[in-house]
Amino acid sequence: MTAYERQIHDTEAYYDRQMALVECDDVEILSSTMRDSRLHEVLHNPYDEGIDEG
Repeated sequence: MTAYERQIHDTEAYYDRQMALVECDDVEILSSTMRDSRLHEVLHNPYDEGIDEG
């Protein structure tokens, strides 16, 4: 395994552990990077939906 492959593996393992910890705390995180999606519109439009504070 190359150093790059090891780094990718370690990064994946780190984020897997972090996600498992958050899931145990019953935290819900919503995000969207698809600008044309309904979810993105809801999360990033405080005037109509009131979810995002600005």
